[in-house]
Parts: sequence; C-alpha cells; structure tokens
Amino acid sequence: MDVAASPPGRRVSFGAAAALAGYLLLAPSLFVLAPFVLLTLLSRPRTLRELFWLIAAGLGLALALRAPLQPGDDLVIAGALVLAVGFAALCLRARTGGFARALLAVALAVVAVVVWESVRGVSWAELHQGFTAELRQGYQAMAGQPGASTQSPELKSLLQSLSDAAPELANALPGVLTLVGLAGLLLAWDWHHRIADRPLGPPPGPFRGFRFNDHLVWGAIFTLALLIAPLPSGVRVIAENLLIVWGGLYAMRGLAIVAALLGPAPVSLRVLTAVVGLLLLPVALGVWLALGLADTWLDIRTRLASRASGGS
Repeated sequence: MDVAASPPGRRVSFGAAAALAGYLLLAPSLFVLAPFVLLTLLSRPRTLRELFWLIAAGLGLALALRAPLQPGDDLVIAGALVLAVGFAALCLRARTGGFARALLAVALAVVAVVVWESVRGVSWAELHQGFTAELRQGYQAMAGQPGASTQSPELKSLLQSLSDAAPELANALPGVLTLVGLAGLLLAWDWHHRIADRPLGPPPGPFRGFRFNDHLVWGAIFTLALLIAPLPSGVRVIAENLLIVWGGLYAMRGLAIVAALLGPAPVSLRVLTAVVGLLLLPVALGVWLALGLADTWLDIRTRLASRASGGS
C-alpha cells in the first residue's frame, strides 16, 4: 500500500489504524465496511491503493454477511446496509459536514428499520427476546471458553450477573447500536478520505476538534425530563435509548477534549493515558461525559488555545 501517495494531510496514522482495529474487534464490522465499500465505489477507484482497500473491505463484508445468524442479527444487518446506502446518498448530494450527514443517516436508518420491522409484524417484545438471547449466548460463550475452569470466582460471578441482567441490558441495545452505527460511519468517512484518490466531499477535521451545535444539549435535557415523568413502559424504553445516544455523543465530545489536551504531550504519556482509560472505562466515560457537557458552556478548547497564545 502506497501510504505516501495519500492526499496531503490524510495519511494513514497510527491513531487512525488503532481506532479502526479497535472498532473491528469490538463492534459489528458491517457498520464500517459497508459504507466504506460504497463510498470507495462511488469515488471511482483508479489507483492500486484504492483497489487493494476496496477488495480487502469487500472480502471482509462478504465474510460478515455469510457468518451464521444469531437472534437479532437480521436487524443489525438491515440497519448497517440502510445506514451505508443512506450515508452514501447524502455524501453525493448534501453539502453539510461529515458528522451532520452521519447523524442524519442514522436517524433515517432508525426510522426505516422501525417501519420495516412493523411491516414484517415483528414487535418490540420479539426483538427484546432476541436481543436478550443473543446477550446471554455471548456471556455463556465467554464463560465456556478454553481455560474457563481456571477463571477467578469474581469473573464467573460477573458473567453470571451480566447473564441475569440480560433483559435489562437488552432494553439499551438499540441506543448502543445507534452509537456504534454512527461511529462506524465516521470511521468509514475518515478512511475513505485517507485512501481515495478523489474522495467525496470535504475531508473530515481532526478528532480533537470534534464538536456539534451547543443547542443540542436541550435535546438531552428534554429526554432526561421525560425519564423523570411517569411514562408508559414503551415510551420509557425509547427515552432511555435516546438518553444513551445523547450520553454517547457528549462522551465523544469529551474524549475529543482529552485528545486536544494530550496533543502536545509525549507519546508515552498518551499511550499510558489510553491504557488507564481502558482499564477504568466506567470512570473514564463519566469524565468524558462531564467534559463534553461542560464544553457546551465553557468552550474549553478555545479557552486553552487563548491561554496558550497569551490571550486573556
């Protein structure tokens, strides 16, 4: 792969490669491979680098689609394909930024999947049952891995607790999948601009500058207010998943602030911070969420840049 031939400023960096590898290990690969393949095809690949990445992503996509289906996987596949088509169509027409396009594509995909499942006659109770079964199978598979007999009692107790809590966790799965789909689109968009010789639309900015309209915080506040009010169970599940999406967006904004703060730091300190963040992920998520929300009013990065340049 001719990395040096990438468009100026969009070379394949270690951080971008680590983000992609982490996503492919932890999330459904369809959410990033499907949009990347479509975007690359629409940009009319001509170079060897583009063809190599297109073939590799296409093979990965084919393998993901041929994998044995678990309960609820048909919804994930449908959602990923609708997301990819919608995002690619928006990239051809819309002039907004990549994040706005990805957010709109996610909203359209959610509506399309809900309508599709309704037409098929699939109720939320059936989907919830499928999600619960899939989560339990995953926890049982982890407990039954080679060497499971030597697992600590604490780990076994944790897996059993997660398996018991699968019905409650399944309630939050739509919100989590929405965030996973959004992250996959943004990764696909970033890698499209790193690989394509003539990419679609303007290039994405660096992650450390990630932000969105400050007025969106009122959506999060309104969703939180809904949860406080007495609601029917169905409406409450929708509000809970919306709050998960809001929380994920602001945690992502907080993580971008951390990335901006660590930008001038030595590589060793950045690696150490990343390792500590993974080991203490629940605490790190809380810190990122708090930073993201505070940035709505404080504009932390602008203040830091002003101080660094000697401003008041």
